[in-house]
Amino acid sequence: MTNTLSLKKTAIVLTAFGALVTGMAVTPASAAGYMVNDWAKTTNFAPWDTLNIRAWPAAHSQKLAHVRHGKWVKVERCIIKAGSDWCKIRKGWKQGWVNGRYLVKGGQSFGDIHHIAYGWH
Repeated sequence: MTNTLSLKKTAIVLTAFGALVTGMAVTPASAAGYMVNDWAKTTNFAPWDTLNIRAWPAAHSQKLAHVRHGKWVKVERCIIKAGSDWCKIRKGWKQGWVNGRYLVKGGQSFGDIHHIAYGWH
């Protein structure tokens, strides 16, 4: 229990430090994101390639797993970070973060759907 609490505190400090170093502000609204609980299809990358599932919402984050092109994934929630939607997904035992531009529902980029619905531009 103590180790878990310590790790959570360390993660918070590192996130805040990373935001200061990169000049990005972490606001409560962007940190909380928005709940989705819906399905989306992986796309917008080469059919022979795979989409990396990351430990946290950043391109430089540790790769945990990958998912193939054209597969359905469960999108739990998304956040907006540096102008991009990053979505927490689940595909079987695999879970983590992917950029929303690689998720499509109803023919539109997953991030675009929610930006239109919420009036974000």
